[in-house]
Amino acid sequence: MLNEINNFSEEKIISMVILGAIIFLSLAGAVAYHLVKFKRRREEWERVEKMFQGVFNQVTDSIVVVDKDGIIYKANETFLKYQGKPADKVIGKSIQRIPMDFVFEDELDELKKAIAEKGVYEWDIKFFHKNGEVIPIHLVFKPLKINSEKGREKTYIVVTGTDLKKTYEKDEYISQQKEELLEIQHLAHLGYWEMNYLTKKIYWSRELYSILGYEEGEVEPNLDVIYWMAYEDDQNRVWKAFLRAFQAQEKVDTHYRIKNNRGEIRDIYLRIRHYFTKDNEHQRTIGILQDVTKQVDLREELNAQLIFTDKVLNNSRLLFIEFNSNFEVRSINHIVQQLSGIAYDDIENKNLRDVFGNLNRTHRKFVNDNLDFRRPLPFKDRKGDVHYIQWDHATFSKRDGENTNILLGIDISETIEKRKALEAAFAQDPVTNLPNRYKLEQVLENYFNKNGNNSEKNLALIFIHVDGIHTVGDAFGQYIEDQLMQSLSERLYGAIGKYGLFVRRYTDQFVLFYPCEASIKKIMEICQLVAELLKKPFIIEGSSITLRNHIGISKYPDHANTKEDLIRFGSAAMHEARRLNLDYYFYHESLGKKLKSKVNGYEPNNN
Repeated sequence: MLNEINNFSEEKIISMVILGAIIFLSLAGAVAYHLVKFKRRREEWERVEKMFQGVFNQVTDSIVVVDKDGIIYKANETFLKYQGKPADKVIGKSIQRIPMDFVFEDELDELKKAIAEKGVYEWDIKFFHKNGEVIPIHLVFKPLKINSEKGREKTYIVVTGTDLKKTYEKDEYISQQKEELLEIQHLAHLGYWEMNYLTKKIYWSRELYSILGYEEGEVEPNLDVIYWMAYEDDQNRVWKAFLRAFQAQEKVDTHYRIKNNRGEIRDIYLRIRHYFTKDNEHQRTIGILQDVTKQVDLREELNAQLIFTDKVLNNSRLLFIEFNSNFEVRSINHIVQQLSGIAYDDIENKNLRDVFGNLNRTHRKFVNDNLDFRRPLPFKDRKGDVHYIQWDHATFSKRDGENTNILLGIDISETIEKRKALEAAFAQDPVTNLPNRYKLEQVLENYFNKNGNNSEKNLALIFIHVDGIHTVGDAFGQYIEDQLMQSLSERLYGAIGKYGLFVRRYTDQFVLFYPCEASIKKIMEICQLVAELLKKPFIIEGSSITLRNHIGISKYPDHANTKEDLIRFGSAAMHEARRLNLDYYFYHESLGKKLKSKVNGYEPNNN
């Protein structure tokens, strides 16, 4: 039994060894076959690479070489950049792995048929870039036959992909550049013509038609048209420029005038150049015309403005000063020279203050700190006389980028004197020469603007009413009344004018502005002094006239806190003194209530 088991084991082992040998040999054969096949494919790749070495990477389009099964054998750098992968990740892989909407197997029959009939197959696809962009690609499939070392022929397919997006952008860019060039020619009024002596054809640019006064295509291009449009006096100049450019074989420029088809007179700048072959054969002539009418007109206008400016600055009473940001004077006109006594040659780099003279601190601040010329500035001339100049200031940039300042001034000294006289007349009583009610209100306005919130300040208004003035006027006439007022004002002013501003408010009213600590005792002394002065008779035209007065007093801050209330309360106190026939009366709050109750229809607000 044991022997049978041993015999069976030996047979089994032998069978297993034989089976293992068979499997090993099969695997070895398969490995050897695939190694040989891989070696052949690699050799084919190497032959393909040698064939296309240096060609692939000079082409800007994408190129791949595939076999009949769509396996990629070769790809150029452009293709690899689109894929975003290195060559070892692409070579040997199926073309179908490219992210696109083209199925190679589905189109294979159509591809073979088209190549057989026309030698080429074309198809537009969409390539899905890894950045999410969809790029339109135009594919071109062409056959490529390669002979192996054994002379067997193998067919590959060369696939070229053209990025249509770049093509569209390029065409659009070219079109845009063309339009921009036309626009530039239009803006520059630049026309162009060319005479080709080989084809005997003449070309005019669109802008040249416009310069010559034609619509594009309205007239057949002709050099005679351009020549005969020139002014008769300028035609010889144009012809000589044409010949000189031909003889010297270099560009020649000239300027002339034309009268175009629309009857417009245009200034033309012309450049002519002839081109020759190597054999010195006249090939073509080009002419560039620029309509410079506006530039000529502008230059003439600028010249006219300069002449006008010079006439204005040197034939008027305007003062002109130019200086830089450091207040260094650059130029002046003859009026400034006459006033300052500084010659033109000596003005360069002098400081502005040297021209203005010795300014006080306030005026120096206007000039040096902020160029604030809203107020007239004093200008001391070489004789020592002071002129008041009203300046206008402007800053602008020169072509070299430096800022310059311009001052234009007018002497308003006479105007200021007249204004002062007018203001004095407006604020002065014409009979007594005392300040009038308008002057009083100005003084009070200034006082309250400065001291209206200061309770430590004191002010009293003393209103003086003189009885009998109108009676004298009615009895003896206006002339006698004016004489009486002059004598009265002189007497009162001489006695109490020292206390403050003494004003004739109305015909028979005077006011003393008393900005001091006004005690009742001091005010009563002033009132008594006024009464004593009026007891003495006035001798007018040999007649003795005696007057009587009534005085009302209002005080700040005791009675009022505003200018209006202070005047109103003082006037009310004066009228109350007159009603009660008192020499003087101090305002009291009860007086205000009593006066309001007498106003018809007035109802007090109990709230």
